Amino acid sequence: MLELAQRFAAQVGSPAVEPIHVLCAIVFLPRVPARRALVELGAKIDQLERLRPRGDHPNPPPAKTLPIGSATRYLLNNAHREAEQLGHHRVDSLHLLLALLYKDSTATAAALEQAGVTFYGLRQYLTTPGSVSKGLGRRPLPSLDGAVRVSPVFAIPLGAMIVGGAGLWSGAAPGLTLPLSLLLVVGGWVTSLCIHEFGHAFVAFLGGDRSVASAGYLSLNPLKYTHPLLSIALPIVFLLIGGIGLPGGAVYLNERAIRSDWWRTFASAGGPLGNLLFAIAFGWPFLVFRDGPPAGDQRFWAALAFLVFLQITALVLNLLPIPPFDGFGIIAPWLSIELRILANRVGMIPLVLLFFLLWQGGPVSAAFWNVTFGLTSLLNIPGDLVQLGQHQFLP
Repeated sequence: MLELAQRFAAQVGSPAVEPIHVLCAIVFLPRVPARRALVELGAKIDQLERLRPRGDHPNPPPAKTLPIGSATRYLLNNAHREAEQLGHHRVDSLHLLLALLYKDSTATAAALEQAGVTFYGLRQYLTTPGSVSKGLGRRPLPSLDGAVRVSPVFAIPLGAMIVGGAGLWSGAAPGLTLPLSLLLVVGGWVTSLCIHEFGHAFVAFLGGDRSVASAGYLSLNPLKYTHPLLSIALPIVFLLIGGIGLPGGAVYLNERAIRSDWWRTFASAGGPLGNLLFAIAFGWPFLVFRDGPPAGDQRFWAALAFLVFLQITALVLNLLPIPPFDGFGIIAPWLSIELRILANRVGMIPLVLLFFLLWQGGPVSAAFWNVTFGLTSLLNIPGDLVQLGQHQFLP
């Protein structure tokens, strides 16, 4: 619309875009919300259309290079103020129309009032349900420029996974099966950890928490997600007790900055979604080649099957609705404040209790493994291949 105002200003040889040119652009464009508002308010459109510049300047300046005049800059500021007062998150032609009725925009205010439009009448129209687009009330998603970046440190686990996978695929060094399996599985696990935590931070950033960018959580740098207990001790223990992948990272979100409970739920779900995408990305060959992969050494496919299996265990584990897992974070915004305070007080006790129940066996352990193997079968990953991969990793 401002581009059209520039063209109108250029037609009459104006040195800058003035508010009257903006009004002409609004009247000329039939589909903009402000033009529809004028029609619904019963404005004399024919009278406003006569304001359109008819000049044919012999040497008009290039429209695109025509500057915005000082009066038009005040107009844009006033439009922004009107959008804020109405609770809108972006400025459109309706707010410009309101600003054109300000008394400090004498020419446009007089023209609109003569056409039968008043400031308070337009204000009342804008507060009527259904008069404006619902999109105006939605906060726009932030720009990701400069926020998301890939740290060089991320290349370490990713490179380890690639080196281990290439060595196992070739089958050229049977004596290096253990170290190559370690590179593939551990490198892949750390890579997935970065993706998991990045998922949390990415959704939180979109939801309004800008602190995750300054903290480096959007860089995929594994060093930014390190937690002494969750990142090192517990993942190793869970892995040793039978091959359970526990995403051991930690990102600290400013939940007060996240705009709604729905966004808080999505931020908690972003991590498990990362595990799911990782499992699908590396598990699709088993689903596509149901009769067995057509190429590559069996030890490679066994280690890959075990890595995908770890992702599925991490997915199931993290979706449990108990603290401190992401499953509880998904439902926490909808719980009472008393329950959330209680969950904060119990801390890691539910995690320790779950660890004990999985170690001892019984119905909880059986239910966990039934769900895990059920999801594994959906990807057509053979159980014996998973066991072979685990044996390569933990001989």
